[in-house]
Amino acid sequence: MSRLSEKLLSGQKVITAEITPPKGAGVKKFLLRAESLKGLDALNVTDCQRALVRMSSLAASRVLLDHGYEPVFQLTCRDRNTIALQADLMGAGAMGIANLLCLTGDPVKVGDSPNSKSVFELEAVGLLNIVKKLQGGRDNEGHKMNAGTKFFVGAVVNPSIAVGRGQIDRMGKKIEGGAKFFQTQANYDLEDFRTFLVEAKPLGTKIIAGVLLLNTYEMANYIHENIPGIRIPEEVLNRFKHSTNAEQTGIEFAVETMMYLQDHCEGFHLMSIRAEDLIPKIIENYYARRNAL
Repeated sequence: MSRLSEKLLSGQKVITAEITPPKGAGVKKFLLRAESLKGLDALNVTDCQRALVRMSSLAASRVLLDHGYEPVFQLTCRDRNTIALQADLMGAGAMGIANLLCLTGDPVKVGDSPNSKSVFELEAVGLLNIVKKLQGGRDNEGHKMNAGTKFFVGAVVNPSIAVGRGQIDRMGKKIEGGAKFFQTQANYDLEDFRTFLVEAKPLGTKIIAGVLLLNTYEMANYIHENIPGIRIPEEVLNRFKHSTNAEQTGIEFAVETMMYLQDHCEGFHLMSIRAEDLIPKIIENYYARRNAL
């Protein structure tokens, strides 16, 4: 079992963070970023997130594993058909990568290679169902494998009741497909976020609440206007708009989010956009606030 699975399944809280693979074959800076996040329960390795070309999540996950970190291998359906998906999953299993996060993937048109062709033969639920077969020692067509995979399998969810209860229903389908834990996207409406976590609790799964750091007003406004499924309340936008230190405001809001949600989730997944150096500051401030209670 992985450290992440052991802690989650035993009821302990976890903190993970997202880490982006390098643009190229060099890993020196990538490992320096990982070093700054040392001590977290796992590092989620993105799979060409936002359709930006990067080193594969599979390769970057193995690099982290070789240097003593626990990776979460993110796998999206955007770029691979069922043959390629299964090949990467079998490879990850052989490499000893224990944690897997299944995603549909961002559309090609939002990235840096808009002329590339999307695959999307499957979406996340279909991918989970393939993983379930591989875990049982059979491929997608039912052919016997020489050894099944042994992943601790996760999925993602949009944690909002405001956009409808469909996300909770979809969580049920992902659980049927073998998901053992969920990592949420961000939600800056904290009451809506907490309501979602409360209503999802009867599903009996493990939910890691996603916290995406805002560190400029421009970033907050862009996310509000351009990212489907995420709405930033006006009072939060104004807080950043009028802040004299937006970076510190972002850290404070992230910590407030964690404090508000901590009794309703199994931990936190911290994300940033080109500001991974601020994640340790969020963690430090969170523990200081929590210990002061």
